[in-house]
Amino acid sequence: MGFPAGLLALISVVALLYPPITRGDSAQDGHCFQVLPGEEGALNIGRHWGGATPAATIFIDLSTVTSAASFFDFRTLDPEGVIFFGDMGDQSDWFVLGLRRGRAEMQISSVMTNISVRGGRRLDDGQWHRMMVMNEGDSVRLEVDGDELLTLGHVSYPIIERPASAMRLAVGGLLLPASYLLAPMNTPMDGCLRRWRWLNQSTTWREGAALQAKAKPCFSALLPGSFFPGAGLASFRPADLAGGAAPPNGSWGLEVELGLRAPRQMGLVLAVGAPDGSLALSLVLQPTALAVCLGNRTELRLPLPEGPCLDAPLRLQVSPTQLALRLGDHGDTLPGQPPDFQWLQEAWLGQEGRLFIGGLPEGVETPSPQEWGAFRGCLRGIRVQGHQLDLDSALFRSDTIWAHSCPGGHERAGGGS
Repeated sequence: MGFPAGLLALISVVALLYPPITRGDSAQDGHCFQVLPGEEGALNIGRHWGGATPAATIFIDLSTVTSAASFFDFRTLDPEGVIFFGDMGDQSDWFVLGLRRGRAEMQISSVMTNISVRGGRRLDDGQWHRMMVMNEGDSVRLEVDGDELLTLGHVSYPIIERPASAMRLAVGGLLLPASYLLAPMNTPMDGCLRRWRWLNQSTTWREGAALQAKAKPCFSALLPGSFFPGAGLASFRPADLAGGAAPPNGSWGLEVELGLRAPRQMGLVLAVGAPDGSLALSLVLQPTALAVCLGNRTELRLPLPEGPCLDAPLRLQVSPTQLALRLGDHGDTLPGQPPDFQWLQEAWLGQEGRLFIGGLPEGVETPSPQEWGAFRGCLRGIRVQGHQLDLDSALFRSDTIWAHSCPGGHERAGGGS
């Protein structure tokens, strides 16, 4: 297929220097996840959230194209998003390769057809997969790890015979409005490409966040979860979440479950913000304890297990009568205070309430703003009110966050789950 051709050739001649994933005490970080530069020669296309803006774009001179097959390795734990997009430079005759529910999907719009097809095995397993896309006559074929995955006939014509003089390519996003897609897709893709091979191109990148000096690296090893690098946050409107509304019987409570993997630090794991900018609830990781504060009167501190790296499941429950926190095999409770619980309930059920994950935006009041920093570490399987939280559906999410992947690390220690 012609669309990835220039992309693969281009990437092969671009040297991207990935910065170390460092902040805080790197010696302690090393017990939890890698602190060395990412995988050499791989390109992270997971740069943008909240729009279709690609991670990088290029132009290809079609007069130099002599082959119609492209090859590259692709790896992700993200079930949905755009891998690459291509068109003839004017939002016409375009092609998209992406994932939906973990399976490959191709969308093609041309003078010959408009078609969207998805199938094959799931590819969001965190493993590198060798992918080949070929434009052969009027057909488009996708192979993964040597096996034919999708084939579409009578949908295109040979790329080397196209009358257009140039082609645009984009990775990790689109060069047209997302509304143009034949089947709507959550375009951001937390994934990486490597070992690309294509044609005889020697083009250069035109623009894109992936070209920045501090572009995200590709982790050498992946673990499921969402990685917060110590800068950035995700926010949600609780009223929009599944289970966010008050139950019919009027007995409301809050329950949050997640897996926490992080070095000892001072960082905000999550908070519930009220419309006036105050916090109705906060959960803060401290060097020696995990502290949850409900309103102004109720604070519960749970000592951390021994070891430089915390790796344990966490469960927070708030009811009208008590506040309960459990970390690994240890937990504690405190009697609830009606004013504090009511404050949380009103903030959660109101349209202007916010759930913050990993940090706080400017303007939010905290008891000790000089002590709180953004969380650095991995959060796995975040469940709120019994429902899985997807960072791709956030009201806002910083581009610094890896939404679906965490770096691998050393042996788990300290309250393993």
